[in-house]
Amino acid sequence: MDKLKQAVSDVLDTLLSVERQEDGTFSCEIYADYRDEMGDKTAIKISRSEYPMQTFWEHLDEWYQDYQWELGDELEKEVRAKLTATDGPYPEGFSDEDDDRMLDTLHNLVYFKLPDEHFMKQSFHVNIMVDTGDGNVDYTLNSAYPCWYGKYGEPIDPKAGIAWLAKTQGYTRGRLKRALQEGDMADPKGFLQSMRVELANLSSAMSTVTFLVELTLEQLIELNRLIRLQDRNGVHYDARENPYCGYIIIDKSTETGLYDPWNGGGSVFEIQLEKDVKLPIKYIRSALPDGGDGHSVGSAYGMCGSAWTRGGVKTIHAPVKLAA
Repeated sequence: MDKLKQAVSDVLDTLLSVERQEDGTFSCEIYADYRDEMGDKTAIKISRSEYPMQTFWEHLDEWYQDYQWELGDELEKEVRAKLTATDGPYPEGFSDEDDDRMLDTLHNLVYFKLPDEHFMKQSFHVNIMVDTGDGNVDYTLNSAYPCWYGKYGEPIDPKAGIAWLAKTQGYTRGRLKRALQEGDMADPKGFLQSMRVELANLSSAMSTVTFLVELTLEQLIELNRLIRLQDRNGVHYDARENPYCGYIIIDKSTETGLYDPWNGGGSVFEIQLEKDVKLPIKYIRSALPDGGDGHSVGSAYGMCGSAWTRGGVKTIHAPVKLAA
């Protein structure tokens, strides 16, 4: 190590604002203000990006660029003052050449550690919308009787999201169909009766099974990474033909309902789950912050934040061969 680099390194060792790393460089940590938050639009952009971490770091660097410059100027002044002090290694100051070398050395030795964890742990209200093969017909298969658009006695299509959801709760299509023609509408109890109420109040011919959950940005990025695996062998218009992409476990306490994101409406979001739901990621149409896929649920219903269940996604399981 040459004299100048050693001198700069020695000065940096005396400063509390930087920390020496094992490779001989120094980190200067930037802390986020507790009020610093990422907006939903940015989280949506990151989630949709083919390279989400690159997009994330680009935004982070942009947000803290001015502060990095400010800290860099302060650090330069502090290092320069110590190097050119009367008891420093360069009491007579620097030549133009050494001054340039000192700045280059400082920039090469010091990097700023941005508050990535602060934003990775930030939570977002996420709508997980399901496509079990009914997306190819605009989700009209969920408009079964007693929905206004349904016909009494008509069978429920096996591709319908409500048929898949019933199966996760231990009910056949036949049992679901019979339950939709009978039962208490005033005080529904359990999955079958609540499904009847949900369909009776469905205001749209197009609706997708939707779960309202709260996810951190870290979880959001991981889940959308797995969703993109759906197209790894080409685009399939029937979601049932998508390759295996892992699965998530959704807590049975999660707000669940039928929603029409194209028109901003749907039903009452009062489907009562009796069991946790194992949702294959191949069946996820989208998992984005509210408003990322069509109209916002919050705006359409005037819901408060507690409608999105914290811890609603209990597990995100990636395919073993594609986990990295």
